[in-house]
Amino acid sequence: MTTGMEGLAAGASALQGQSQGLRAAVDNGQLVMDPERAEAVAKVYEEKADDFRHFFRDAQRLITSNAYGDCFIGRDLETKFNEKVRGQAGSDAGLLPILRKMEEILRDMAQAYRDSAREMQNTDDENARNLPKV
Repeated sequence: MTTGMEGLAAGASALQGQSQGLRAAVDNGQLVMDPERAEAVAKVYEEKADDFRHFFRDAQRLITSNAYGDCFIGRDLETKFNEKVRGQAGSDAGLLPILRKMEEILRDMAQAYRDSAREMQNTDDENARNLPKV
């Protein structure tokens, strides 16, 4: 059973897989959407990404300094807690890196939907150019 950061990291990984599948479908022409509907979906993803940006700012306030006392146990506890929030150097396993990653994934998904609409518009424009003039 996963808990805490492991569960959040697993959720981010699953969302990234969905994002990659969406991007592949758009790039291969398997997903082409009406521009208005694509923009409506993209806005939902942008709003969710904005939520994660707020979560990130809130989580930054969790970083502590001398909150557990000036003793060996207090400093050790503070270090461990801050590592959970910040993550360790070169690692994406902390709360802040995971929240940042989730925001980026959601913005990428919004862009993929916008790109699917652009593909539809390009196809329509090309078809209009190729129609014989009467």
